[in-house]
Amino acid sequence: MLTGDDRQIFEAIKMDDKVAYEKVFRAYYRSMTAYAFRFLGNLSDSESVVQDVFLRLWQNRRDISINSSLLHYLFKSIKNQCVNLLEHERIKTRYQDMVIQNEAERGDYGEFFPELDLMKRIESAIGALPPKRQEIFRMAREEGLKYREIALRLNLSVKTVETQMTLALKQLREVLKVFKHLVLFLMLGVKGN
Repeated sequence: MLTGDDRQIFEAIKMDDKVAYEKVFRAYYRSMTAYAFRFLGNLSDSESVVQDVFLRLWQNRRDISINSSLLHYLFKSIKNQCVNLLEHERIKTRYQDMVIQNEAERGDYGEFFPELDLMKRIESAIGALPPKRQEIFRMAREEGLKYREIALRLNLSVKTVETQMTLALKQLREVLKVFKHLVLFLMLGVKGN
């Protein structure tokens, strides 16, 4: 155990005395881990809780006021941290149960294949373009023709083709903006393969 009064030891820690802090850590770590284990039943979680409490003790040393003993403060902190962790785990378990229940009732898995819906929406959006704009767009994007080639084929000016393409892209962007995140996701997925 430690020599000296708890208050003196904690005052030393408050004054940035790392040696005093390390002595407290070494003196109480095992007993606090055993105490946390009584709540959690898991050594790894118990050690994490104790380490978190000691870390917060050091980080907040100047702001903490201890009215009882340092030992009492640490054990109370361990207990509170364990209760919080158990409550968090209980909430996670309830949420997981709810998700499992909802998935058991699910019939449509289409939302997990959004690229299929995206392709349908793109085709529908292109089909909704005015006929001449749609024709220009398809010639540029599907046939790979340059604006000058499209202008020659359709007997239009290059400027008219450029304007129609700009309007087509603007309209498509507006209609497909809900898929903006998916396009990025799909691009990243392709890049990673």
